[in-house]
Amino acid sequence: MVITFNAFRFLLIPLLASATAFSQQLPEDLDLEAPLPVDPAVRQGELQNGLRYYVKENGKPENRASLRLVINAGSLQEAENQRGLAHFIEHMAFNGTEHFQKQELVSFLESLGMRFGRDINASTSFDQTIYKLDVPMDDEAMLDKAFLIMKDWASGITFDPIEIEQERGIIVEEWRSGQGAGQRVRDQQYPLIYYKSHYANRLPIGSMLVVNNAPPERCHDFYRKWYRPNLMAVIAVGDFDGEWIEKKIIERFSELENPEDAPERLAYEVPDHEETLFSIIVDPELTASSASIYLKTDPKPDASALDYRRILVDRIYFSLVNRRLEERTLEASPPYLNASVGHFPLGREKDAYAMMVSFFEDRVEDGLKTLSAEVARASRDGFSQSELDRVKADLLRSYDRIYEERDHSPSGIFADEYTRAFLIDEPIPGIELERLMVQVFVDEIGLEEVNKVGEVFARENSRVILYTAPEKEGLSVPDENSLLAAINEGRDTSLGAYVDAVSDAPLLREVPTPGSIQSEVYHESVDVYDWTLSNGARVLVKSTDFKNDQILMSAYSEGGHSLLMDDEYVAGLTATMILGESGIGEFSTINLEKKLAGTSVGLTPSINFYSEGISGAFSPLDRDVFFKLLYLQITQPNEENLATAFESVRNRVSEVVANRDKSPQSVFQDAIEQKLFGDHVRHRPMNLELLEEMDAGLSFEIFKDRFQNAGDFTFVFVGAIELEPFRECVETYLATLPTRHGESEKARFLGDKPARGRLGVTVEKGLEEKTTVRVIFSGDAEWSPENRYALNFARDLLNLRLREVLREDNSGVYGVGVFANLGRLPYESYTTGLGFNCDPGNAKLLVGLSLREIEYLQINGPRTEDVQKVREQHVRRHETGLQDNGFWLNNIAGMAREDRDFEEIITFVDRVNAFDPEAARQAAINYFDMQNLLVATLKPKYEEN
Repeated sequence: MVITFNAFRFLLIPLLASATAFSQQLPEDLDLEAPLPVDPAVRQGELQNGLRYYVKENGKPENRASLRLVINAGSLQEAENQRGLAHFIEHMAFNGTEHFQKQELVSFLESLGMRFGRDINASTSFDQTIYKLDVPMDDEAMLDKAFLIMKDWASGITFDPIEIEQERGIIVEEWRSGQGAGQRVRDQQYPLIYYKSHYANRLPIGSMLVVNNAPPERCHDFYRKWYRPNLMAVIAVGDFDGEWIEKKIIERFSELENPEDAPERLAYEVPDHEETLFSIIVDPELTASSASIYLKTDPKPDASALDYRRILVDRIYFSLVNRRLEERTLEASPPYLNASVGHFPLGREKDAYAMMVSFFEDRVEDGLKTLSAEVARASRDGFSQSELDRVKADLLRSYDRIYEERDHSPSGIFADEYTRAFLIDEPIPGIELERLMVQVFVDEIGLEEVNKVGEVFARENSRVILYTAPEKEGLSVPDENSLLAAINEGRDTSLGAYVDAVSDAPLLREVPTPGSIQSEVYHESVDVYDWTLSNGARVLVKSTDFKNDQILMSAYSEGGHSLLMDDEYVAGLTATMILGESGIGEFSTINLEKKLAGTSVGLTPSINFYSEGISGAFSPLDRDVFFKLLYLQITQPNEENLATAFESVRNRVSEVVANRDKSPQSVFQDAIEQKLFGDHVRHRPMNLELLEEMDAGLSFEIFKDRFQNAGDFTFVFVGAIELEPFRECVETYLATLPTRHGESEKARFLGDKPARGRLGVTVEKGLEEKTTVRVIFSGDAEWSPENRYALNFARDLLNLRLREVLREDNSGVYGVGVFANLGRLPYESYTTGLGFNCDPGNAKLLVGLSLREIEYLQINGPRTEDVQKVREQHVRRHETGLQDNGFWLNNIAGMAREDRDFEEIITFVDRVNAFDPEAARQAAINYFDMQNLLVATLKPKYEEN
């Protein structure tokens, strides 16, 4: 369960457009000022009791349905003595209802292969409470039971006093897990952001005084008043018969009744104010300085076609400004770490325009001044036509892609959209009409109206200025006057007209003479083509119809940082950061982004500990562009801009690292690393001293070297691939990559095995009453696919058990996670463990309970019901994975890397069903060795008397 804040409303600006300039291109019956029509594919209705419903048939993922019960009430509806009870009730929905006893509901859903937190979840916000089920569709009875659960949530939560007492501790632990510097800052800022508003006193997590003491009757009173059908919606999207689902909703929910004394649901305004409000906060655990300037504004309507046009103008403006702001971060000496402008809701009744900036701590005024000057320049001088054309091209392309995937969008996206339609009347006209409006409106939008959007940033009323910084000796903290002076000075500073430098050079001046495919194997069972190229590279290609406009790519080669000398390590570690900003071919990063406007391509190189690789994604329409980029990335990294990129990266990384020791979690992680690996050169903490080893020239040479042997690479492509033209691109751009024939690199062991024995780490750092626990097991192991699966099975068994024992039975944690890895490189080994946050006084007990559950599995083996749950989870995950390009990409690449038969991908379910639970017990014995573990705790540091 999570607490969320309302972030639904579209971007809006005060702009009216002529209704005649573009109406002829839109449907004749579309009234531009009337509410947009509802997508005809959506069944919607309202029952006599006021409950609304939305139903849509959608085949992705197959055999699945996304269900939502939405309550139009949240923490704003709480009385003072109910603060936190809206969220409390959301928890209680999983702890006993009319038809499901304590934990029976979650246990039943888990037995279907659903995962708590992912497929079964709920959230509470200021204005709403949302329950979510993503259920398999094996038969109608299963879906019928899912609707029974939702009806129970709507009207049948039992509020057993024993369960309420048990749940108090879990909610306190949820509250505790969120405590830290960020929450301390928010607690001080919210009273200004929500000045004189009910919002400031109704944060969804509530008051722990209320949570710990409210009697059951008070929970039930809130539930009876606000969980009523005229404040509810039921949403169902999935691979089903929509007519049958509609009938089922009407049948199940028509009998719900509204209470006679139901209170009115009030709207809570966020008042305007003439003065500027300031919040200047320093905190000993903050690691960076930042500022935000909020300009509160009333929300604009977003119901009609004209409103939609305003939204598009706003989006274009913010994209234009943010591109300019991002360019400044690539300077050798950037004026700020990052900066942006935007527009978002503060609640249903108030929005905010915002300027946000993170500083170099000794250049606060400079950073704020530059941000203000750039925003003012955009308003004063406007944008160029070439800038506008690129943003328009990108916007149009984004909608084209959504349209192309209209039959392949997952049901959850639609369910979330209809949730917003119910809660805030967001239009749901369907992508066909949205795309048409975008095509028509974007063509009409001109520079003058886009330039006007930024005028709002000159306002001074209803303004809130927020500044935060580390508490640090010698660090000067600006006062209100200096912050205002920097903003005003920037606004009055002329930066000169923006020069939109664009290169007209071709992306690739000379197309290489094609190589060839030397051999081909077709793996029929999985429809994968396996090509060996003339330069030795291996290419695996699978064409799918899961997405119409998506091709994914992954390339890898063994080696990575392990093949570098110790004095080259830092240069290798930072190589892709630097080369990622220096550009490729003749293009700087900025010019390359401009060159690629209107395309859908992405490419990211990486050098890791034991391998190097490139990941990418592109549209079939941009196939040739992508292959040229890939070829250039490997053969022509841009050396001309290397010095600027190096200085920019070093300046920004140094600023991030400078205050890293103020973060309790960073110090904790460094202490764990020190205990496990001592002073090994590859495990030093990231600090300014380490960054002294950065070397631009060495990074460039390392980058080139790691990608100069195509014969050692495997390239995997999955997606909407047309085979013959794809083959031509492979022969032209991949078969011609440089190679070192006959060389096959292997990752090198660097002598950094984790320390053995029963070890302990205790770090005292942190202001909050919160302890973070990590238990880590590690050692040598025999790697095999069978052993790895047995370990994964044991991990998932322990995740089930530890959630039940630590959370449900003992109320000691909000969440607990078990991790497990059985690795091959650079030697066969395992790393497993678990982690959670808790009350400092409970840490020792909860560690003991965790180890006891592991020992139970080692001695007695898994419980039968848990084995069935994990089996179902694995089968369900595989079912949906088979319909996903990313699943196939990862599995094909993994099988190739491990030299396994691709057919294992499709026979996975057989192996799951044949799995012997005894192997999970043996995995627990082998990979959770009680004589070889590290127990690490991060405790609060108390001041000495």
